[in-house]
Amino acid sequence: MKRHLIETISTNAWLMEAARQRRGSGEPFPDLYAVYADFQTAGRGAGTNRWHSSRGRNILTSIYFETGLDAADQFVFNLWFATATRRFLAKYVPEVLIKWPNDMYVRDRKLAGDLTEHSVSGGRLDFTVAGIGIDVNEEEFPDWIPNPTSLFLETGQHYDVDALMDEYLAVLNARRPLLSTEHETALRDEYLSHLYRRDESHPYLVGGQRVIGIIRDIDRFGRLVLELPDGSREAYGFKEVAYVV
Repeated sequence: MKRHLIETISTNAWLMEAARQRRGSGEPFPDLYAVYADFQTAGRGAGTNRWHSSRGRNILTSIYFETGLDAADQFVFNLWFATATRRFLAKYVPEVLIKWPNDMYVRDRKLAGDLTEHSVSGGRLDFTVAGIGIDVNEEEFPDWIPNPTSLFLETGQHYDVDALMDEYLAVLNARRPLLSTEHETALRDEYLSHLYRRDESHPYLVGGQRVIGIIRDIDRFGRLVLELPDGSREAYGFKEVAYVV
């Protein structure tokens, strides 16, 4: 089930509010309900990041889930969502990779990014809203975006956004049974096998200091495990380490 909006402040904000209102009234909200928009007036990425999108050219969507996961296992959702999204995009750009924790990269350029928000109650995920922006038909980007790309720039083709949206939801529906801790090992293996810069030596910023590291793993809490020049391994959470691209 999906709903199309001409314009909204943010698809995540719209869906979070709709979910709280529906659930507060006791009315069930369907799993995998999606809202997508032609334009967001205040689209957000992770942290303080902004998201740029020309009107009607790209996928701007947020999707509602009831996973039943414990809050401590919330990275299982990230593993599932990232691998499903990569599978969808790989049909068009086979070399797409997952940049930890949840962006989609083609070589050193960002094709998609997500913003996942969990509502937690009693140590469990009450519900989850996963928002994602996928650059589809974008031909030019503002200078303030450091390293963007789009399906059009990668393939030279324009796409029907509504048709792609239906296809994306079909992929998520088909993989929905894998969204559980029972499949965590398989999801983790798939995630790691398509992880951007895994087992390669690159510079990173850690605590404001530039270090050379090699991505070796992701721990069960979703932290990035880097091997440092002295052979030691350290795990870093989101915003504790930054890629130098």
